[in-house]
Amino acid sequence: MNVNTMRAIDRYVGIPLCWATGIWSNLFRHRKQLAPEQWRSVLVMKFFGMGSVLLSSSFVSALHERLPNVKIIYLTFGANLEMLEMLPQVSFRLAISTSSLHQFIYDSFRAWRLIQRESVDATFDLEFFSKFSTLVSFLSRAPVRVGYALPTYWRRMHLTVPVPFGHNKHVTQVFLSQLQAVGLPPQQTASVTSLQASLIINACMERALNLQSNGFEIIAVNINAGPTSLERRWPPGRFIEVCRVLLAERPGVRFVFTGSTEERGYVEEALRHDVGVQHNSINAAGLLSLGELIALLERSSLLLTNDSGPMHIAAAMGRPVVALFGPESPAFYGPSAQSSLTIYKAISCSPCLNAYNAKLFVCPFDARCMKEISIAEVLAAVRSLRPALVT
Repeated sequence: MNVNTMRAIDRYVGIPLCWATGIWSNLFRHRKQLAPEQWRSVLVMKFFGMGSVLLSSSFVSALHERLPNVKIIYLTFGANLEMLEMLPQVSFRLAISTSSLHQFIYDSFRAWRLIQRESVDATFDLEFFSKFSTLVSFLSRAPVRVGYALPTYWRRMHLTVPVPFGHNKHVTQVFLSQLQAVGLPPQQTASVTSLQASLIINACMERALNLQSNGFEIIAVNINAGPTSLERRWPPGRFIEVCRVLLAERPGVRFVFTGSTEERGYVEEALRHDVGVQHNSINAAGLLSLGELIALLERSSLLLTNDSGPMHIAAAMGRPVVALFGPESPAFYGPSAQSSLTIYKAISCSPCLNAYNAKLFVCPFDARCMKEISIAEVLAAVRSLRPALVT
């Protein structure tokens, strides 16, 4: 199932189910609520976005800091499991496959059985307004259910601790607001987990991309933006033009284009814009595991990218990042590292993708917000982070 299909099911099937379970929940009394110091296990949920799972690590870290003896169970989709395994404070990881409807139902039932067995005391729903995560919270039978408030009755009936949703804060702070709502404000500044590749993984990355004997400088480039919200893509020809100019300034540089298996053809088509850039580039889309992507970003002098998961990974590693934004606000979802620069035109209709429209908005203006970002602006940002590129 693709993301749009899942979101459509979540909306059209989820709302009637949430109404039914909400009415049931209000007719029968819950277990008596326990104070946080009495909790034994909690369930944390974040399903959409590998980058969002990484950003939620600050929440998990703060929760573990305040309640070090509590078992933290984290539920996500299967595509995020490799990222979830890199969050050390998580005690138990659950993943639901979205490869097919049958597998999704099977894994959901299995996850529900495991959650029931753990008898969780609280659920933290880090999805903004998902019906599926709302139903999981209800089915967990947790006496404390924390989530973001909506002015809709189907949502209100399920939450025991509704939390105001603030789109004017960075998403990491939005996640941490759930802890504050239950009286567990972080005792110190919570940070996103810093990722690092092992020597073995680094060797695997080098073999996969044939980099073992090459000592040239690498710039990682991500022209993709995931399977949804294609409006977040800067025109691919402009990425190639930036690479062409940088290659002319320093012929020894090499470009590695990242992406998923599904994005490999898109990357290949973009590279055909310029033979010189193509000759000095590697199409790594679909070739790297998450660990190998981390190793590549460690090896790279910079990542040039659209708003995407690799952007958050590189920022968490402290790597220089030039990030291009349009439909989404960098104030909410941007890279927060000091080594990052964002380019955002903030035109009158931006941002148009947000939690309230489930990021399903289709731009009627042909992604003008991205097309107004000029090649010169991007080159200036790259040069400011990597002056050594200019000879």
